Amino acid sequence: MKYKQLCLFFLALVFCGCTPELFQPQPRSFSEGDLSSCVSRDCPNITIDYLLYPPQNNREIQLNKAITSFIAASLYLEDPTQEPTALTIPAAAKGFVDSYWRDHAEFPDLAAAYFVEASVTETHRDDLFLSLEFKQYKYTGGAHGYHDVSYINFDKKTGKKLTNQSLFKHYDALSEFAEIEFRKAFAIPQKSNINANYFWFNGDTFTMPSSLGFVKDSLVLHYNQQEIASYMDAPVILSIPLDKVKGFMK
Repeated sequence: MKYKQLCLFFLALVFCGCTPELFQPQPRSFSEGDLSSCVSRDCPNITIDYLLYPPQNNREIQLNKAITSFIAASLYLEDPTQEPTALTIPAAAKGFVDSYWRDHAEFPDLAAAYFVEASVTETHRDDLFLSLEFKQYKYTGGAHGYHDVSYINFDKKTGKKLTNQSLFKHYDALSEFAEIEFRKAFAIPQKSNINANYFWFNGDTFTMPSSLGFVKDSLVLHYNQQEIASYMDAPVILSIPLDKVKGFMK
């Protein structure tokens, strides 16, 4: 009887076109200690904290693929003009370790070991979309490491990535409103140059960041280091309550 009821339930989903509720993601982690090649040999530190969605249909496949691709890119040290070829996190981590060993053999006087830290977190979900925050920080030589935070928004029904423009029906108007909020937050008078207070907007014109994120009940504009300010400065972050921007959204 239970088997028949279960079959009827899935048939109903198929014929009515319903989309099952997106499950809560499952936390995962990975480190250099998970590689067999690092058991008896010193390896660079790898700290990966991420999540995966229990597979129900193509939606979860798309979400998990985006997460795995980000982590693989964070661990990639080869030709920057080429896409990473690793399809799994262990394979990408092995590639990172192999690159370190190769570089260390070629330059034995490397001042410090490589390391990478990366994380993926779900920061917002509602009836239409969800936001994931992607963070990475790695050091592969030089004066300082590389730190980056980005957001990707996904259609909750399909798992497809949403562009910034597709989230809003009045994107240009949102940008104008965001500039007003930016000036308020960083004490820049409306009639002053937007690059007052040592900002670096191109052409002295306010622009939105490359990625927009939603964190709980706020729209977050996150400008990474060197995007609109000196590397020595911290990332520039502006949070706008979601209630203030709902009128711009689709």
